[in-house]
Amino acid sequence: MAGLFDFLLKIYKFLGVEEFGAVGDKFDPNFHNGVMHVDDDNYGEEEIVDVFMKGYKIGDKIIRPATVKVAN
Repeated sequence: MAGLFDFLLKIYKFLGVEEFGAVGDKFDPNFHNGVMHVDDDNYGEEEIVDVFMKGYKIGDKIIRPATVKVAN
């Protein structure tokens, strides 16, 4: 099954699909769907601290926003 998954990722990359939404990125409501919030001095303002689902885009068009947990 892992072979099929890798094959699909190669096809997506060939078509120009990019992943986004990583821990440490700054939250942007145009790209991210914030579903949780935490107040923690260890993180910066509006910093993504957990990613539940990665986001995908082709060029500037969002296919699916990233679902994330945001600090402060």
